[in-house]
Amino acid sequence: MFRLKNIVKNKLFLSAISGILLSLTWANYPTGILVLIAFVPLFIVLEQILKTNNKNGGLVFFSYSLFSFLIWNACSTWWIMHASIPGAIATICLNSFFMALVMYLSFSCFKILGRKIGYLVFVSNWVAFEYLLIHSQLSWPWMILGNSFSNSIGLIQWYEFTGHLGGSAWIMTVNILIFETIRLIVKKSEKKKIYSYIIGLSLLVLLPISYSLIRFYTYKETINPIKVVIIQPNIDPYNEKFSTPTLSQIQKITQIAETSLGSPPDYFIAPETAITTGFYEDKALQNISVKYILDFLKDYPNSEFIIGATTRVKYDNPEDFTETATISEDNSFAHDLFNTAMQISPNADIQFYHKSKLVPGIETMPFPKITKLFTNTFVNLGGINGTHGTQENRTVFVNKNNDIRPGVAVCYESAYGEFITEFVSAGANVLFIITNDGWWKDTQGYRQHARFSKLRAIEIRRSIARSANTGISCIINQKGQIVKQTEWWEKDAITAVINANTNTTFYVKYGDFIPRMALMISIILLAIIIVGKIRKRI
Repeated sequence: MFRLKNIVKNKLFLSAISGILLSLTWANYPTGILVLIAFVPLFIVLEQILKTNNKNGGLVFFSYSLFSFLIWNACSTWWIMHASIPGAIATICLNSFFMALVMYLSFSCFKILGRKIGYLVFVSNWVAFEYLLIHSQLSWPWMILGNSFSNSIGLIQWYEFTGHLGGSAWIMTVNILIFETIRLIVKKSEKKKIYSYIIGLSLLVLLPISYSLIRFYTYKETINPIKVVIIQPNIDPYNEKFSTPTLSQIQKITQIAETSLGSPPDYFIAPETAITTGFYEDKALQNISVKYILDFLKDYPNSEFIIGATTRVKYDNPEDFTETATISEDNSFAHDLFNTAMQISPNADIQFYHKSKLVPGIETMPFPKITKLFTNTFVNLGGINGTHGTQENRTVFVNKNNDIRPGVAVCYESAYGEFITEFVSAGANVLFIITNDGWWKDTQGYRQHARFSKLRAIEIRRSIARSANTGISCIINQKGQIVKQTEWWEKDAITAVINANTNTTFYVKYGDFIPRMALMISIILLAIIIVGKIRKRI
C-alpha cells in the first residue's frame, strides 16, 4: 500500500503514464477509448502541485506536461524522420512545446478563476489551440485529440454533428469529469455530490456512444452507384519516381488499370504527383503523359481519368503575380508551381484543382523571411521543393456523362475536417483522395493517414475512393468503414462500386462551431483575468 501511494505521488511516473496512454490511442489498434482517461494522471500531477502552493507551480506543471507530450508526439510521429530528420525533430519538439504551453496557461487561469471555471478553461484552451494550430503557418493536424478514435469509428458516428475537433472537446471534458469524480471519492465528499458526478459522467460517455452505435448499425446508403478503378502503381518515391521517365510510369499505371477491368468504369483514379514534369497548364495537351492518357481513354469514351501532377501556371501581367510566384530575372513574367489533381476526359477536356493545404517546410515555408535559408534542409515530398501556390476556394470536377461531382483532396488535405466540408459545399457528392505516403516507409505514418480519411467519411457522409502510390489504397463507405483495400508496397488496383450522396450533414453546414466557441470563451476569460489584474494594480 505504501509503495502504491509513492507511485501515485511520483509526478514523473504519472506524466509518463499520460504520454503512454495517449501514444496507445495513435497505434494501429482500436485503443481509442483509452484517450478518455489519458489526461487523468496529468490532472493528478496538477492537484499535487496546487497543494504545494509553489509560486512556480505553472512552470513545474509545464515541465511535466512537456514530458508527457514529448512521449506522445515522439511515439506517434517518429516516422517523419524517414522523410526528414530535422523535420521530425522540429515537429515533435514544437508540437509538444505548444501543447505544454496550453497546459501552463490553463494552470495559471485555474489558480485565478477557481476549480469550476478552471476546468472550463482547460477544455476551451485546448480546443482553441487545436483550432488555431491547424489554421496557422505551422499547421499540423495530425495530433488532434479527436483523431484518436479513427480505429473505433463505431463510437464516433456523432462526428457528423461536431467534427473531430468536437471530439477533442468531448475527450477533454470526460477526462476532467473522471478526475474530479476520483478526487471527490478520495476526499470522501458527500455521497450525493459523488453520485451526481457519476451520473453526469455516465451520461456524457454513454449518450454519444449509444447514439453512435445505433447510427452505425442502422445507417443505409442511398443507392447511387459509381464504378471506380483505383490504381496503386507502387513506384518508389526515393529511388524511382523522380529518376525514371514519367511516361514509363504512366504506362505502368494504365497497364495496372487494364488488368483490373470488367466493364468500363466511371473513373480511373491514380495517385498524387503521378505526372512529375511540371508542365504549364495551358499547354497540358502537348504533354506526352497527358497525350498517352488521352490515347488510353479512346477505348473508354465514358470514363474520366483522375490523376495527380506537378503543374505550373504562367503570369504575363505583373498585376497577376502572386506572393508564391517565381518571378523571372527581368520581371517580364512569373509562374506558380502547384501540386495538382487533374480530371482528363476522353474529349480532351482537362480540369484542374490545386492542393491548398500545404505541408509546412516542404510545399510551403512558414514565416518565409526567417525560414527561406533552410529550404534545402527538407526533403522533397511532392515533386519539387519550395513554396507552392494554392487556390482560394474548393472546386469540384464536372462529369459531362452524369451528375457525379467528385471533390479531390490531395494528400495532406484529407487530415482537415472543416476544409473537406468545403468540397461538399461546392457540390461534391463523392470524395476522392490521391496521395503518396511512400516517404514514411512501412511505419504508422501511412496507416494513420489512411485512418483519418475514415473520419472525413463520417463528417461529410460521402463515400471515399483513396489512391495511394504505395498504399494504403482503399474504399471507405459513408459510415467510415474500409470495405476494400490494398496491401502496403504492392502493385495493385481496386475495382469497386461506391454510392454518391447529396445529403448535407450538420457539420458540413456549420463546420467547426465548437472550436470557434471555445476560442471565444478563452478570449473572454483571458480578458477577465487581465482586467482583474489591472484593477488590483490601480
